[in-house]
Amino acid sequence: MQAHREQMLDRLAEGAERARRALGVATASVSVWERDAGLLRTIVNTGTLAPGEHERPTEETYPVHTFPALASLLEGRTPYCLGLGDRVDVSSASLAARLGKETQAAAPISVHGEVWGSLWVATVPGGRPLGRSDLPRIVRAANEIARVVAACLPAQPRA
Repeated sequence: MQAHREQMLDRLAEGAERARRALGVATASVSVWERDAGLLRTIVNTGTLAPGEHERPTEETYPVHTFPALASLLEGRTPYCLGLGDRVDVSSASLAARLGKETQAAAPISVHGEVWGSLWVATVPGGRPLGRSDLPRIVRAANEIARVVAACLPAQPRA
């Protein structure tokens, strides 16, 4: 079981790094939604990481309902971009500042018709900032990650 988890994390890290490079962002993270606990658990980080961030974190979680954009993303399947000059919720702004990021965006990762988690990407000061026009590419990258997740999960029983 542990070997399967490590293989899945390897594949997700490769997918996140491909997305990061294709989008021209500093950081890409893949997180899984723990619905019952109301948490988003980050399982892979790639790119420019802040002190204390890890490529494969074991305890990096975010309470979904303290991040309005995140709650909308997971519950309403609504991707978001918090670019320069955009309205930002306090929790998202604080997290970005703590991580040394300037702009951020995320898209849901949906598997078998359900939101499984999210792809979060961010830029650092001095880089090209993200804007709403980047959302279609970020959604496509999240869909690519969803294919990786689906290939790693057990097959769904047919009805």
